Amino acid sequence: MSMSDAALLRRAGDLKGELVAFSQQPRYDRAASKFLAEYGNGLEDADEQRWMLLWDCFVLEHRLANGRTVVEQFVEARPDLPQVEREMVLGWRDVVQGPFEVQRKDGPALVVESLVDDLTYRVRSNMGPAVFRRMPRRSFIIARLVAVGDEWMLSGPVQILRGSERDIAYQLALDMSLRTPEAVFRNPDKLALAWEHQRADRARFVDFFGADLLVVPGEQAQDRLDGYYTYCRDAILGPDPKDVPPAVSMSLPPDLTDAETVALIYDETDGLGFYAEFGLVEEAFANPDLLRRRRWREQTLSYLEDDSVEPMVLRRLAARDPDKASVVFRRLLKRPRFDWSRDGEELMREAKPGYFDQPPRPRVSPLSERLAEFVKHR
Repeated sequence: MSMSDAALLRRAGDLKGELVAFSQQPRYDRAASKFLAEYGNGLEDADEQRWMLLWDCFVLEHRLANGRTVVEQFVEARPDLPQVEREMVLGWRDVVQGPFEVQRKDGPALVVESLVDDLTYRVRSNMGPAVFRRMPRRSFIIARLVAVGDEWMLSGPVQILRGSERDIAYQLALDMSLRTPEAVFRNPDKLALAWEHQRADRARFVDFFGADLLVVPGEQAQDRLDGYYTYCRDAILGPDPKDVPPAVSMSLPPDLTDAETVALIYDETDGLGFYAEFGLVEEAFANPDLLRRRRWREQTLSYLEDDSVEPMVLRRLAARDPDKASVVFRRLLKRPRFDWSRDGEELMREAKPGYFDQPPRPRVSPLSERLAEFVKHR
């Protein structure tokens, strides 16, 4: 670390303390109480580490009712900060977290490898290198890291696991990899591999169903999905039952299995998705006069308003007949001059802004070799 980076680390420690003090203003009491009630799970009985971890999440990542984070408001309230410090503090919104395996000490820093993204991080502590004495090589730490210059700083509390507690660390990494694929995709190699896996998975879907869009009665959706996953297992591993584990599928929720119709769509970009009552919306796009009837109108409007329905679903329906699609949206929105070919993309960005906030990401998350081995031998 250069002298300038060392000075930045010292400033980072000071600014982190100022940020925490800023977050404890009465103006944030209600938002903090609501956040802690939602994620605290009986915080009154939690230890100090648990409380500090949740507070760090609240300050750096939680979006308030106005859509801003506490750290963004802190920087806005500090026009005195030099640009390099402003950029550093705002960068703390992007936290790297999860289990890390300790590789070695490197001067005053600790070199760790993430069990989630397989990247190596050179970590410093604003409390000095003495804290790393409790973190020997091949132990594991459960920590949150924020960027400081070209290195990383511990943010919030750290939990230390002995090397013999490897399975605990691996299980945490596995859960995180499956629950939050964004954490895996920090590694560009894993992101590229995930796109490759998704393309291959989609090709199997098309081979099995004959198309990338299938509409079935809700009561049949689970059986059709189970059949697809069995086909995937056999295509990848072979059909010999002596060597092949049972096929793993996902359980569809009741709002899908109880629906009259469900669409299974495996899009090149958006991956595999499930859409309840697709048949009603499909009928409305084919015959816009059906929108005079409440059931068709409400279901079609829900596809426009529901963030879980990606723009590609409406694009696919509209592409079948853009003129009829124009009529659909004129009637839904009471905009008599709406033209899908001209106004459709603007409408998608207006109705589903969250979809466009981030670049598209694969729906599959590739596991590292060590996590795959861990799953195999559990």
